[in-house]
Amino acid sequence: MSLKGESRTSLHRRLARRNLAALLRFKFLNEYGYDKGPVVAGAIVADICETVRRYYARPGDLEPGQVLYPAPALGQRGGRGKTMAQTKLVPIRLSLVAEEDVEAMVARITPTERRQIKIRRLTREAARQGAALSQADLGLLLGCSTGSVGKVAVALRHQGELLALRGYVEDMGEFPTHKAAIVRLYLSGLTTPAIAARTYHSKEAVDRYIRGFERVRLLAAKHPREELPILTGMSMGLIDQYLVLMEENRLAAHPEKKPGKEEGSHAGL
Repeated sequence: MSLKGESRTSLHRRLARRNLAALLRFKFLNEYGYDKGPVVAGAIVADICETVRRYYARPGDLEPGQVLYPAPALGQRGGRGKTMAQTKLVPIRLSLVAEEDVEAMVARITPTERRQIKIRRLTREAARQGAALSQADLGLLLGCSTGSVGKVAVALRHQGELLALRGYVEDMGEFPTHKAAIVRLYLSGLTTPAIAARTYHSKEAVDRYIRGFERVRLLAAKHPREELPILTGMSMGLIDQYLVLMEENRLAAHPEKKPGKEEGSHAGL
């Protein structure tokens, strides 16, 4: 027996609702004791389903050599007692094997240089997807020790290249902090846009750190070192790094002249 147009449409709608989202909505409203109503329950279910889709890619969704890896989202700073269960994770696609790796092997470059290529690529891919990999993450992904990853990061830092490692981006690691690294580039003459691109920070954040450095430079001419943390709201460790940078660059404690707001200059200085 044929169905009329309206009846057929109604049937299709009912069949279309036989999915995971419908099942979860039912469980929220009828089995889990959720009492915030169907609209809020529907929004929660939609978010859950999107998360599931992102975490469980089909084989055809990944390029050869890629893996799906859960990494801490940018802005998720670690701390004493804070576990991964309390940290927002995002699923990201990482290229464990890429064409540049094959080219490096053909060119017979050293294993250390090949590791640099991989670590540089993986940290950049994570940053582009809103996440940050730690040295431990990279060690697990590449089958090497955390110390080996750290050696690569230090070697590249000495060459003027900063990796978007979690400890650096979230200011969780050892010297230099990302603030000191940004100020070092500022003192070398780079503009705000260039510094932002190189350090994986926004232009607003770059200018904010530079203003903080100039504030320390101004106050250091009038107050003893011990008073600077109270006056600036910065840690003694960061202030000491700024003072070292001032000494290295032979800067007077009080800037004689502030640069104007020219194109590419640092706003507000």
